[in-house]
Amino acid sequence: MMAEELTMPSSRLLVSVVIPTHARPRQLRGCLQALAQQQMRKDSFEVIVVDDGSPEPLNSLVEEFVSDLGVRLVRQNNAGPAAARNRGVVESFAPLVAFTDDDCRPYPDWLRILVHTSHRIPGAIVGGATHNGLNQDIYATTSQFIVDLVYLNFNKDCGDAYFLTSNNILCPRKYFLDIGGFDSTFRQAGAEDRDFCDRWRAAGMKLVWRPDAGVEHQHNQSVWRFISLHYRYGKGAYLYHSKRRRRGTGNINEDVKFHRKIPIQAWRLMRQRYGIIKSIRIASLMLVWQVTNAAGLIVQACKLYG
Repeated sequence: MMAEELTMPSSRLLVSVVIPTHARPRQLRGCLQALAQQQMRKDSFEVIVVDDGSPEPLNSLVEEFVSDLGVRLVRQNNAGPAAARNRGVVESFAPLVAFTDDDCRPYPDWLRILVHTSHRIPGAIVGGATHNGLNQDIYATTSQFIVDLVYLNFNKDCGDAYFLTSNNILCPRKYFLDIGGFDSTFRQAGAEDRDFCDRWRAAGMKLVWRPDAGVEHQHNQSVWRFISLHYRYGKGAYLYHSKRRRRGTGNINEDVKFHRKIPIQAWRLMRQRYGIIKSIRIASLMLVWQVTNAAGLIVQACKLYG
């Protein structure tokens, strides 16, 4: 953690934490338990759970935390995580909004660090780091390693970052609404956060990365879930670059340069972290990632222009 004094005003609502969720009550319970341990006064933040059309009601689960959190449940028909986050912001009351996901466990100082940084750098999106909470799951480990590579390449300047994942960010509510929030035409998780960050930067505002503001990500996967996840990300990437090209904020060349760097850079970092045997397994899955990601991108392109 950075050696700086973290002090917060103590008696007013500072931030609304929005959690989109769909049919994952066990994961949601863990997230709410972690938020109940935040190092902030209970009256300084609220939690808004947006149930995005779960088949089973979540009322009783959320009610378990009412005494420990200022938590509210909002239910909507299934419209995807982007729309669910937007709904949570509309329902919020605080001047700042933070986002995490139901399968994340924010560390106790997570919210305090993000709020403090936002007060110090007004108008910025502030984001933290995600850490894999399932170290024995090779698929979850590989997915997190890919995110780490993205941050290593695109967020070299923490004070002027390029991309922050939507499971660990905070921003001013007013500016969120001014730029239109997340683009709800991204019906599934996959590049809607990239699009949001790109529009934020295009509006002349900063992204700031605080690696010490951590959440533990417990996204259990299997080979088919891994393939499905990165195929979906490939489809989302095509939509993102199409929208970006239309508004004139960039093109796919940045991604191409990133993918060219991966083989040497990834192998060096894997060897440092994991040792030879686990590195070989991760490298194999990264090849699967590249293929499925490209397949999703191509399929989405054919769907739009075929």
